[in-house]
Amino acid sequence: MQLTWQQAVKAGLLRYATKNSTVQIERNRFLQQELPRIIVDTVSAGKTPSQTVSRVLQELRDDGFLFFSSTGLYTLNQVVINASSEDFPDDVLENAIEKGFLELPDVVTSSDDAVVRIRRGMNALRKKTLSNYRNSCALCDVNDPGLLVASHIARWADHPEARGLLSNTICFCTLHDKLFENGYFSMNDELELIWKSPQTIKVIDIWRQQCTINFKFPQTINPALTFINEHRIRVGL
Repeated sequence: MQLTWQQAVKAGLLRYATKNSTVQIERNRFLQQELPRIIVDTVSAGKTPSQTVSRVLQELRDDGFLFFSSTGLYTLNQVVINASSEDFPDDVLENAIEKGFLELPDVVTSSDDAVVRIRRGMNALRKKTLSNYRNSCALCDVNDPGLLVASHIARWADHPEARGLLSNTICFCTLHDKLFENGYFSMNDELELIWKSPQTIKVIDIWRQQCTINFKFPQTINPALTFINEHRIRVGL
């Protein structure tokens, strides 16, 4: 069956990714490996088939099928990216987070390369989380990056598939992070705070009354209510 140039290039990209065990596409290598097959599939070599493929790659980039990274490589933009599988530049990791396609798997501690890659993925998630909350704690005015964390709502061990999701992270200062993690407060479906009662630790009660404000909604991705509800049930509030 004759394919359009876009269909043939898409198929070639997927073959290339499978054959080379990567989602990162180097243009010249891609042309070397896949151009002959693309020409056969389109039944239309034309005078400059490589330029036609380059034009289609640009179209696929504009359509969101591909992401063009700072390294000059194309990355498949519609698949899950496993942070430990290969070395990804920061902009690819951040793009995957925005799309909800970053996977942060468990790795054995003896795998040094995988550990470094996972840490890079976690750093990218932290950066995107802080940016989503305007680089400030969602519950107070702390805006020192050294005092801010990307706090997971659903715990790391409980939901591996949600580790890289912005909808599962909130930017908290270190104290609000610990209070949230340990169940001193949760949120209802309107993202209003629910505090543990009675509060017997005086300093926490002072912090609650004087240093905590209403939840500041993020710029783009809100916390998923499924994760909020699970946290509320887990901590008994």
